Amino acid sequence: MKPIHQNENGAVYRVDNSPNPICKFQLVIDSIGIFMSRGDLEHLLDIVQQSYAPCHCAECQGKRDKIWCSNPMIDICLKVDEPSLNGLEDLLRQTFFILDMDATLQKNKLIAGSYGDS
Repeated sequence: MKPIHQNENGAVYRVDNSPNPICKFQLVIDSIGIFMSRGDLEHLLDIVQQSYAPCHCAECQGKRDKIWCSNPMIDICLKVDEPSLNGLEDLLRQTFFILDMDATLQKNKLIAGSYGDS
């Protein structure tokens, strides 16, 4: 595993020999590691960004304290507060920045590449 980005809320790693070839990244939060594809990470970022709007369902009553991310293989529920939500958004945004920067440099043949993008 190669670290891509980390902060106080977690880390994202590039996984060379993932059990699932589609899931080339591992999101680590606390002591939990979740194998994810780039699309999964993008979907999670969308959910995080939508979570800033207050929820008005009967369960939340205007106070959002968790986020849900689902795909056909797994459901993820993370307990969040505003600082951890901000930290998770930063973690994901910085990960994409690094991946996209690396891909741009590779495309222009400026580096051999270190993380890859898939």
